[in-house]
Amino acid sequence: MNALSQASAAQAGANSEFERSGHARRQALEESRRSVTERELARADQSKARSAEQLAELREAVARAVGANTRLSIARAENSLEFIYRAIDIDTGEIVNEWPQDVFIELIRGVREDVRTDVDAGLILDNVA
Repeated sequence: MNALSQASAAQAGANSEFERSGHARRQALEESRRSVTERELARADQSKARSAEQLAELREAVARAVGANTRLSIARAENSLEFIYRAIDIDTGEIVNEWPQDVFIELIRGVREDVRTDVDAGLILDNVA
């Protein structure tokens, strides 16, 4: 084999090795991206589950605060930036109770703690049809 042929063969071998290492790097990068994406999706799922739990907890707290057979009405107070929270009887439309914003927020905080305690104690069960 002459020197030119040897150089060409050596260059072809080097190119082949370079292509293999480039392919391996691309595969490693793709695997890394896939792994990061899977972790991000898992984190997003966990966040959604926590949000759903918090929403259910808040709904239970509001239901306990406003009472049975009532609905919650939130309206801006006249001449104020504050909101007024009202428990309204579902059947009659009568205002059963009314709270200023700061009082209602504290009420819900307290009731949420009670709900958490009940959930932890197993006193609140999911209704499954």
